[in-house]
Amino acid sequence: MNSSPILTSSSRRIALFASHLPGLDVARYLASSKCDQIVALCLCNQNPQIDKLILDECGLDANSVFIGKQDYSNPSVLERFYRLNPDVIICVYWPWLLPEIVYCPCDITINFHPAMLPANRGWYPHVHNLINGDSAGVTLHQLSVHPDSGPIWAQKEVDTLPTDTAFDLYMRLQKAIVELFLEKWPDIRDGKLRPFPQSESYTAPSYNRKNVLDEIDVIDLDAPTTPRKILNKLRARTFGNRGFAYFDDDQGRVYVRIELSRETSFE
Repeated sequence: MNSSPILTSSSRRIALFASHLPGLDVARYLASSKCDQIVALCLCNQNPQIDKLILDECGLDANSVFIGKQDYSNPSVLERFYRLNPDVIICVYWPWLLPEIVYCPCDITINFHPAMLPANRGWYPHVHNLINGDSAGVTLHQLSVHPDSGPIWAQKEVDTLPTDTAFDLYMRLQKAIVELFLEKWPDIRDGKLRPFPQSESYTAPSYNRKNVLDEIDVIDLDAPTTPRKILNKLRARTFGNRGFAYFDDDQGRVYVRIELSRETSFE
């Protein structure tokens, strides 16, 4: 159990919706800051090992913890959540859209999105970065009724390398968005940083559906294409030792992955 934070006039009561390794990093930072107080913890229940580590960092009792895709608009769930009296909601790789009734009483809301909004709202931005060749990056923004559409607190471009697969870029984006939060959170908390509207004049807005990968993964061996396009598809659908792109033959699916490397000197 973590010791009680030393609250100050600028301290905040935080409801943390945390998932994946960035959720653990943010939980560890907030729990050890000795300033702000995590009063509610919401875990998505998709990776029990990481969820347990996050829970251990926060040190909250069962009344302050919510597991899985709760119906936060349900009166009984909402009452239990409101009773904890958060004034900040931070969503770190949270996979579900929160209803407005949950966050509207809060002074500050922050959502983590691994893209240069308003481009690549929605799912798997890193995949679309590699396929389309557009700029990768990370954004901290306010929650809104429409996914990934709220005003922006801060964003930062992240380099895409010719040797990147989806896994490489995904991990680099996770690292960059945590670093951006650690840099900007004190100013957000203290009212020194103001959000600005997403500018559609800077880049065209786009939204990626989750199931679009079902279409992307198919390799039509007879379709006209270019080496660049097929290379980018394979890069985008290679995640570690797993390849998601496939073609069909008379015995079923054949999955393909790719490995890229720079020239190595043997001198």
